Amino acid sequence: MASIIVGVIFVYLGASCAAIGSVLVHREIAAINRKVPDAQQISFAFMYPGKMQKIKAEYKRLYPAGSIEIWRLRLQLAMFAFLALAVIFLAFFR
Repeated sequence: MASIIVGVIFVYLGASCAAIGSVLVHREIAAINRKVPDAQQISFAFMYPGKMQKIKAEYKRLYPAGSIEIWRLRLQLAMFAFLALAVIFLAFFR
């Protein structure tokens, strides 16, 4: 029973990291869109790996000392770690 509770807590932490990371991606896009012309602005919808690479490159080009990208990567790593721990606790400790 305790392993299920711990597993659910890790799922919650992973989902929280994913939600905060999503907000940070939207902040990156908004920051980029403030500095580029209308024709080059990035849409907020439909995220895919190629678009994420473009967002990362543009953010680093326009904001070399910006910290949003670093925090987004940290949260993404934490999300994967928490979800891996959730799988361990929910699948293996039953």
